[in-house]
Amino acid sequence: MIITFGSINVDFVYEVEEMPQPGQTLLAKGFRTEAGGKGANQALAAARDGAEVVMVGAVGNDSLAEIGLQNLATAANISRVARVDEPTGNASIHIDARGRNMIVVASGANLSVSSDAVEEDLLQQANVVLMQMENDVAEVEKLIRRASASKALSILTLAPAFPLSEKILSLCGLVVVNEDEAEALAGWLGCGASAAALSTRLGTGVLRTLGGDGAEACVDGDEIRVTALPIDVKDTTAAGDCFVGVLASALDRGLPLKAAMERASVAAGIACSRRGSQSSIPAAGETDRHPGLLALT
Repeated sequence: MIITFGSINVDFVYEVEEMPQPGQTLLAKGFRTEAGGKGANQALAAARDGAEVVMVGAVGNDSLAEIGLQNLATAANISRVARVDEPTGNASIHIDARGRNMIVVASGANLSVSSDAVEEDLLQQANVVLMQMENDVAEVEKLIRRASASKALSILTLAPAFPLSEKILSLCGLVVVNEDEAEALAGWLGCGASAAALSTRLGTGVLRTLGGDGAEACVDGDEIRVTALPIDVKDTTAAGDCFVGVLASALDRGLPLKAAMERASVAAGIACSRRGSQSSIPAAGETDRHPGLLALT
């Protein structure tokens, strides 16, 4: 079972030819509203890949809440999603013609989520605890400490990048960063930005996603590298979260790290080939049947 302690947002997605510059007004080619949030995206990706997932988060008492929960409600246990007076978290996402995105997030209700909502009995049942940085940092740190004392593998996606202490990061089973986040973390730690350099400095596992170049990880001195699918990128929104969620699902059911990374890379590639946030995340059967995964098995 996987516990996801994280954000639940509603995404306002604008399709543009080029990213807007300061002072510039653009006309979008398209617009849509979707469920999102790094926590919800990862939870949904894990659930669609076949895992039992408990989502711990918060939404507001507003009209956006139902949009934010519409996909999770059918795939995961949302009994620990609180309703609070703050507005439901939301994000403005611009996607250009090359599939790149630019995102601004308003945290809202996500900052009210307490780590106490992960009761001790629930924590002891979990194989994996997923966390990100779109909730109150102090609550994330509390859960990292508690998870480190349990049997669960704690996976922290350091996004948005925020300078946590080395001591806290070292308590995580696996720290996940993209290239920009790895550079920021390396700057804070005073070391190289590779997974191996970061892992050596922190004394724990580190996984760095590399976009079209795949992903690399270093755990206990063992280095792993996987390639990305060769795809026509339509939209990278939620692809990183898809990778982490499917990775967690694969680890939850006992796959070794390399096989889990390969599966996650294929699922994330499928997500990049589609437009949308949560709507782009594949089901387990789609990943199972994809030629990119079949070629690895």
